[in-house]
Amino acid sequence: MRLPTGLIVFFLCLACAVSMGVAGQQRNAAPAQVYESPGPAPARYESPDKSIVAIVFPVGKPEVKGYESRVELRSKSGELLTQREYLSTDGQHGYSVYKAAWTPDSSFFVYSLVNSGGHQPWHSPVEFYTRSDEKIFSLDDALHDAATNPQFLMSAPDRVTVELWFSKTTRTVPLSALIPKE
Repeated sequence: MRLPTGLIVFFLCLACAVSMGVAGQQRNAAPAQVYESPGPAPARYESPDKSIVAIVFPVGKPEVKGYESRVELRSKSGELLTQREYLSTDGQHGYSVYKAAWTPDSSFFVYSLVNSGGHQPWHSPVEFYTRSDEKIFSLDDALHDAATNPQFLMSAPDRVTVELWFSKTTRTVPLSALIPKE
């Protein structure tokens, strides 16, 4: 069966016009801007030994309801040690910090995240900053599982307890044992 040439040309022109219109809008779109949210004030978490402060900033676009987060770790003098942003371009696919706390020994800052758009409500990633490496690691990756409850528990000196999805268990681990060795 052979289609008329005019019909083929029509569909090719239509496909071209649609793709150029969409791609053109994307190409000419202004870069996404990050705004500090007019919502809650940044939350500050001082380490027990008072040498480092973790700051959780609500960030996002003013037209989006709710907020996403940026986590900064700073020395007592204000020097930026590390940071991580959980911002998405549409304000619906990033993460907000739900709970955050320092370990009693001041070695780790632990925080849980919830999806800003409500996607994957069963999954609440937990991440942690390690003072010795000045890096942020994923507890999910370290445990090869997925945390399900943002209400993790802490105990001395550096233990965290989380509920896990795939193994269907609650697990307590010392964070110092999870730091990748180089």
